[in-house]
Order: sequence, then structure tokens, then C-alpha cells
Amino acid sequence: MYRDFGLPHSPLTFHVQATLIKVFGFSYGVTAWYCTVVNVGYVLLTYGLVRVLVPGWSGMALCVPLVWLAPHCIYPHPFYDPDACWLVLLNLNLLQWVATRRVGAVVAFFGGVTAVLPALAKQNVGYPYVVLVVGVVVWWGWLRERWAGGRGGEWSQEESKEEGTEELDVVGLRWFGAGVAAGVVGAVVWLGLTCGLWNYWRWVFVSASRRLARPTILETYGNYAPWARGLVLVLGWWLWQQRRNFANLPWVSTASVTLILGPFVVTSAITWLCEHFFFSLNYPLLSLWVPVMLLTFGAGLWYLPSALFSSRLIWTLLPWIAVILTFFSFLSQGYTRSSYGIWAFFALMVAYVVSPFGSDRRQPLVCWGIAIALTLAAFPYVYHNVRLRYVDHTGDVLQTAYSGPLRRFTVDSPYLSNFAELLDFVADRIPEAEPVVCVPQEDPFYVMTGRRNPLPMVIFDRTATPFFPEDIVNEAERRQVKWVIVKRVLQMEKILAEEIEGIPEAFSRKYTIVARLKGYDILYRSAPAQADSP
Repeated sequence: MYRDFGLPHSPLTFHVQATLIKVFGFSYGVTAWYCTVVNVGYVLLTYGLVRVLVPGWSGMALCVPLVWLAPHCIYPHPFYDPDACWLVLLNLNLLQWVATRRVGAVVAFFGGVTAVLPALAKQNVGYPYVVLVVGVVVWWGWLRERWAGGRGGEWSQEESKEEGTEELDVVGLRWFGAGVAAGVVGAVVWLGLTCGLWNYWRWVFVSASRRLARPTILETYGNYAPWARGLVLVLGWWLWQQRRNFANLPWVSTASVTLILGPFVVTSAITWLCEHFFFSLNYPLLSLWVPVMLLTFGAGLWYLPSALFSSRLIWTLLPWIAVILTFFSFLSQGYTRSSYGIWAFFALMVAYVVSPFGSDRRQPLVCWGIAIALTLAAFPYVYHNVRLRYVDHTGDVLQTAYSGPLRRFTVDSPYLSNFAELLDFVADRIPEAEPVVCVPQEDPFYVMTGRRNPLPMVIFDRTATPFFPEDIVNEAERRQVKWVIVKRVLQMEKILAEEIEGIPEAFSRKYTIVARLKGYDILYRSAPAQADSP
């Protein structure tokens, strides 16, 4: 990839999936197991960080909604958003372990190496994460000790890291930082040797930057309603901070809890009262992202002066990690389409803002209140497949494949039966040696038939394919492509119609329709073409 064909995504997800296919063969069951394992690890890694902020049952409560909001519950498909978030969670847990436990230099070093993995999974999240981790390690590993006059990596005989002391292991952090540096250098060398750094830069950054639709920022943060809810949360949080100053006013604590829980409870109520609006309005659950980001940002600024010299590294780091990475994740498509893989950041932000409640008896009430409200809102969000509302799943009959690599795969009619008809036609009429182009890209076709796409540089994505329709047709002719399959009945009609706009018409001017199946048109060009390259 990047050298032989374009791809506007980082490489790690695709390498992982290719490895799984090579080891276990292609099967929908392998995908299902992969998604399940990622989901379980995702929730456990989130809990490992949440309990640093919120102890006991309160911490568990904040992870309960993730049973429904883990990425593959919402969008069960191997993709870079869940992978990047999963790897961020893994590295943060390793950073917490290295910083608060006495570990060997080799372990700390290889823990640091994993910091580069999120960047290889998703660029707009992973690279900012690497920069943040480098800044944290440099500050806490080298600079903070000089500014604060700390004790560095020395441990008094009365302290035992295994007993949970908050003193940082500066030596371990330095080895962790060395691992980050080695990981960055290793990634650069690997990319340079395999595909070339210029190719990688061109596709992963220059080409992918076209997906950063500038109006998305305004659409995500320009509405007054999220800011109003955010101000309600900030006011409730501030009242809680000031409750000791209002000791003679017992209603202050009650008011603060009410203001904090209010937006969550209202969102849950709207979800159930307005269910018939799910597909015409942005889902109510998603409207909580911006308010919680605003609250976390405000809380982070409140504690920043003291946090920089605190030994609670993860407590200081998490609000900025969660808010900044969430912001970068939303750059391309906003929260309505980019939030499915990063709900762990939402849980971490909530855990951070309730952590000052400490041992107060109201902390479990707030945590469980938020957990119940989010769960009630999350269940119908997943049940109705709102994240996939652009996919047509309104058929009256479900069709299931009972054999082959897609065994147990279920889809709304008529797409699976149309696909089966296409496979039968190709097996009877098109020789295996003759290349076939699918418009739009029909990956299951190549998987089921064992054929290769003769146009590897074209994935029919307007942000990834720099060719005009006529260029694609000319390239197909040059590669002696005689057969073109045009999918007529699109399961993602609105999206795919835009992605392939003009391409079917360009092929039809030089190719002839020889068969019209229920869901596909088969185009053929008998005149031989002269190929000047393989």
C-alpha cells in the first residue's frame, strides 16, 4: 500500500486483518471473534484507567454503558477508529503501570514503543497522541523534578510502589520515553523501506486531509444547544467545588448533583419519548459529547496549575488526552459519524470530572445516575442501528448465507440473493483468467471468487481516488479489462451514488451491457486492448 495503490488510512488495521486471514483463512466467524475480543479488551482497559480516577463500584458504574457502546457493538466491522482507541488505552495503562510500579528497564522501554501504534492505526488521533505522550514523558521524566525540586526516581525505605504510593518512578518514565523515541524511529524506517516516506505522506496526509471538511467544525460546535448543556454541567461542577463555602446552604450540594445529572437524564428521556424521530434527527445520545468535552476542558483548566507539579500523572494527563483526541477524531465527520469508536474517552472524561467528589456519599449516586441514563439511551441507539442509518436495512426478509466464507452472514433482502445470482453468472460466463472490475468496489466478490481487482489503485472513494472517470476507463482498457460489473441496486445508495458519480456512464460509452441481473449490470468489451505494462 501507498507505493502500489493509494489508501487514505494508516496501515496497521489492514496489516492485522491480512495477518488474521493468512493464519485462519477468510471467514465471517474470524471477524466476529476479532470484534468480540477487541470489545472485551476495550472495556477492561477503560476500567483500568477509570479506577485510577474513581474507585470501587463508582468506577465500575461508569464502564457499564460501554457494554453497549464498545465500538463493535455499534459498528461491528474491523476499522481504524476502534483499533486506534484500543491502542491508546493499552499504552495509557502501560504508562500508568510504569509510572507507579517498579518495573524493569526492558519492560518500560517496550511499553514506550507501543505509543507509536495508535499513529499507525489512525493518523488524526495517533499522531497527536504521540506528541502528547512525548510532552508528558519529557516533563515528568526530566523537567518537573528540576522545577519542583522533587526527589526524582529515589525511593525512601518506607515507600513501596507495590503498595500504591503515588511517587513517580522517574527512571521508569525515562526508559518509557526512550521506547517512544525508538518506536518513532522504527516506524519511520519501516515505512521508508516498505513503501517510501513520500508515498506515505502523499496518501495518508495530503490526500486524507481532503476529508477534513471545514464546515464540520461549525456543525459540531456551532449549535447553541450543546453549549447550553455544557454550561449547565459546568455550573453544577463549580457549585460542588464551592459547597464548603456554602456550608450554611444545604441545597447547594443537591443543586450541584441535579445540574450534573440533569443533561444525562433529559437525554435519556428524550430518547424514549421521541423514538420516532431517531432517523430524522441526530440521535439524542450523541448530543452529550460536546457538553462533556466542555466540562472536562473547564475542569482541566481549573486544576492545571497544581496538576503540573502533581505526582498523579494519569490524573493530570487524562482530561487533555480525552478532549484533544476527541477533537481530532471529530475533524473529519463530526460526532454523529466519528464517535462510535471512542466512547472510552467519554467514560474517561466523566470519570475525571466526578473524581473530585472523592469519598463523598454522593459520588456513587452521581456515577450510577450517569451510568443508568447512558445505558437507557445507548440501548435503543444500538438496537436501531442508528450509526448505520445510511445503510438500507428496511427489507421485509432477512437473508443468511449458510455456506462459504460468508457463512452466518445475515443481511436484509434483496442484497444477498442478488449477490448470489452474480456469483452464479460469473462462474458460468466469465473465465477465471479474465480480469473483472466492480463499480463500486465489491470486496466480497473478490474474496468469494478468488479474483484480484485489476485496478488496485482505485477504491472508488472521492477523497482517495485522484482520477477522473475517463482516466479510470482508460486504465481499465490498458489493463485489458473486458468485463465490468456495475452494481445497480445499492445498499448505501446516497453515499455510493456520490462516490461513483460519472464512472458507470464513462464505462457504458465504451462497453456494452450483455446481461442485466436483479441487482447488477454486466458490461463487456470484446475489442482487445494493447497493454504496455502488467
